[in-house]
Amino acid sequence: MESKDIRIKIFNNHYTLKGDDIELVEKSAQHVDTLMNKVQNDIPNQSDITIAIVSALNIAENYYKEKNNNFVLDQNYKSLLNNLNSQIKEINDFIDSKS
Repeated sequence: MESKDIRIKIFNNHYTLKGDDIELVEKSAQHVDTLMNKVQNDIPNQSDITIAIVSALNIAENYYKEKNNNFVLDQNYKSLLNNLNSQIKEINDFIDSKS
């Protein structure tokens, strides 16, 4: 896929980026913009850099929470699959013993 120019606006600043997935970049920019505006409302009179850093930390925290949740889900699925495979093996062994 060829990279395309993507115009976005974050916190009243316009940027031109290159990317393959325009929709994803625009959605991500919208998320960052919304979060930065929320942070500004929550802690007014802060510099743009402080708002950007707090927003970045919020995004990173949410990322790691989701990453951990996905890891836990993955472990649960693996455990469930192992249990199901064990049960299938027991059933097959039982069937083989009756033949």
